[in-house]
Amino acid sequence: MDELGSRVDVVSAPDDVPFVRHIGERLVRAVERFGGGVDGTERVGVEFVFDSGSVVAESWAGDLRLTNG
Repeated sequence: MDELGSRVDVVSAPDDVPFVRHIGERLVRAVERFGGGVDGTERVGVEFVFDSGSVVAESWAGDLRLTNG
């Protein structure tokens, strides 16, 4: 994503935060997940893909949930 000038700044976080194991890695891509809503186009999540794995961010009832992909 160099062409977009993207940068992620990481601050101290507990070891159980899914992004911690990817500190210093290149973000390969972000894949939006759609579903819900009347026409199925409401964005409900995104998968952040790194060289060594991924992190899934999803919204459930207004709460943000992060899990290893």
